[in-house]
Amino acid sequence: MAKRDEKPAKNEKYQFQKLKMCKNCQRYSVLKDPICPVCGKHYKLVHQLVRKSVLKRLFTEAIWVLTGTGMGVIFAPTTQTRYFLTGGTMFCISYIIVMSIFFKSEYHCQLKKRLRKDLRKIQAGIRFDSNLAKEAESEGQLEAAYEKLCEIGDFVYSDEVKISQLIVLNKLPFRSGVEPELERLIPSSYDKNFVNYALKVLKQNRARFTKRCIAYFICYRENIMMDFGGDSLISIADTALRMKLYILEFSGFIEEFLEYLPKERLLRLCSMIEANPNIDWGSLKGSTIRLIERKYSSDPDLNRFFAHLRVIDHA
Repeated sequence: MAKRDEKPAKNEKYQFQKLKMCKNCQRYSVLKDPICPVCGKHYKLVHQLVRKSVLKRLFTEAIWVLTGTGMGVIFAPTTQTRYFLTGGTMFCISYIIVMSIFFKSEYHCQLKKRLRKDLRKIQAGIRFDSNLAKEAESEGQLEAAYEKLCEIGDFVYSDEVKISQLIVLNKLPFRSGVEPELERLIPSSYDKNFVNYALKVLKQNRARFTKRCIAYFICYRENIMMDFGGDSLISIADTALRMKLYILEFSGFIEEFLEYLPKERLLRLCSMIEANPNIDWGSLKGSTIRLIERKYSSDPDLNRFFAHLRVIDHA
């Protein structure tokens, strides 16, 4: 799987700071490429362009104030020169202080206006970026395509972008030492690409399966059963036994597939129930006891829990 640094750059505190523009083409982009692929000119960060524009305007206003003060001093009667100079100086100082206080709010106000005004251009630029990613994918440059899609996905949170990433990820092999991404790719509705990728991640590193991932599989269990079979849901029930929190949250789902779970998972469940006698496990505890009594009555590993669990159940 493609490796990427999920930590944003130190100077990228906000999402809009990723947005760049080619002043020559007037085209926006969120990719890391420093040069516009159309005209070859360097991109400029939009927030820096707006900041410079605001500073330039304030500087121009300050120059006009100073010019007005200078003209007043030059043409004023000699007796009033001192008053013009003092008043003009105080006005300039006050203006600079006020502008320094309100600069940040003025900068954000102008930035919002710029982004709203150029919204269609920004959308067109992101579509252009997406097309570049598709071109890279079609040319077999899967890692480059995935990186571009991730950069777009950091700016645009949509199922369309997530699914595009999943399609590429399903073509990429997992690489040792690289933690697979999963939770941020969860779509808002059922998608076979996500389920297919999630099941691959599950085989490699079940620790990446979070509460949201398990809940997704439970929510769309009927679709998953049709497309991937019951073994996929058994694997999720197996994974839910990793943590006590998950067992309590998804006890009904685990109970449904209890009989199909491997012995080592049942041992973990029994150990968890035995170690926490004061927790209300619901009907899961009774189902576990009955399963052991019926299916593992002669198994010494599970049978040692049986008597103790019966005592806990009747207590």
